[in-house]
Amino acid sequence: MAAARTAADGDVVRWIDANAVRPARIDAEGPVDDLGALRRIVGGAKVVGLGEPSHGAHEQVTVRHRVIRYLVERMGFRTVAWEESWGSGVAVDRYVVSGEGDAREVVSRMGFQWRGEAMLGLVRWMREFNRGRPAHDRVRFVGADVMELRAIPFDEVTRYVRDVAPGRLAELRRHLDPIAYRGTPEDHFRWYFGQSEEARKGFAEDARAVVALVTSLPEGPSRIGREDAVRHARSILGFYESYVERLEDVAAPVRDRHIARILTEWQGRTGHRVAYGAANVHTTASPRVTWRFPPDPVPKEDKTMAGGHLRAHYGRSYVSIGTVSHAGRILGGWENGPPSVFTVPPPGPALVDHTLGQARHRDYLLDLRAKAPEPVRRWLRGPATMRIIGTAYDVARDADYTMRVPSWSAGFDAVLHLAATTPTRLLPR
Repeated sequence: MAAARTAADGDVVRWIDANAVRPARIDAEGPVDDLGALRRIVGGAKVVGLGEPSHGAHEQVTVRHRVIRYLVERMGFRTVAWEESWGSGVAVDRYVVSGEGDAREVVSRMGFQWRGEAMLGLVRWMREFNRGRPAHDRVRFVGADVMELRAIPFDEVTRYVRDVAPGRLAELRRHLDPIAYRGTPEDHFRWYFGQSEEARKGFAEDARAVVALVTSLPEGPSRIGREDAVRHARSILGFYESYVERLEDVAAPVRDRHIARILTEWQGRTGHRVAYGAANVHTTASPRVTWRFPPDPVPKEDKTMAGGHLRAHYGRSYVSIGTVSHAGRILGGWENGPPSVFTVPPPGPALVDHTLGQARHRDYLLDLRAKAPEPVRRWLRGPATMRIIGTAYDVARDADYTMRVPSWSAGFDAVLHLAATTPTRLLPR
């Protein structure tokens, strides 16, 4: 079996060498003509998922920024969506559209894993791209996640109800006050996880009542549009539903159903082509994903994640481009206080990361739908296990940080391979 695998790996590596496209650079600067292969890979897709294998690496943001530049500048994409809370995304969007405020301040209020120089570069580039453009042609930013809350959704839901249905404001308060935002994401987490399991279930019911109330209201005279008010309410619900759910018990995690709904609603509302950046486990188009994040001893098996919902909704108009890092350093461990730098070793031979790392080029883009001989097609059709690291990492358990899809080519249409990464360069506090 080992000899057969070695022979197959040789065929695969030769195929990669023949088809991989080497970018001129993996930062976001300079002309982007080196990424012309994206035109063939992306085609007419409405949404493109741009995955990453871990949070906390500088180059994993800069290379996606470079890809986003190509999609925006050369292919007409006009929304950048991100694995970031909806409310925080609203603040970023208002900055890149209007220029009001300060880019560094906006980025410093994003989720902890994004508060770095690379993200600041992306936000500043979006603002510069928009400068002087008509409103209909500006690039927008969407926080396509629900795992953190911000004040904006609470404030603007309240404003909308006060404006269009003041007689129902007391009803809103009965449900919104018990789940009100506690000042900062960290404060809110501390408050929430200090509550009993029964209380948390009650919070989810209150959040559902808020959604029901807001969706029952007509469009009215308010500076808050009805679609925005409904989306604000649903983002609050997404937080409370996600944290009462046991992932082991469900086939389609509610968090990723919310992510997919945010993206499909936004794309339908604006007509924009959307570039969506998140972890590979969220962006893969596979209908089933299994992953493990130590120290959690229980793997999450055969789940439908956001990318699976997007492929079901859009078909081939959803394209998934994964990213694999061979080795390097990342910044992680925020759950335990200030983050630390971790060294990630080269992947073991059981991972597709290992095979990809045997190619001639260190950094490259590979179309997994390129013409291939039968041994390679078998490899592409077969299951794939790849490394996936969240915000926590223990090098002693590196082999346990994995995600698995039943078919490599059904899970990803293309892959970006990075030879090495450096830690996220945090903005000074």
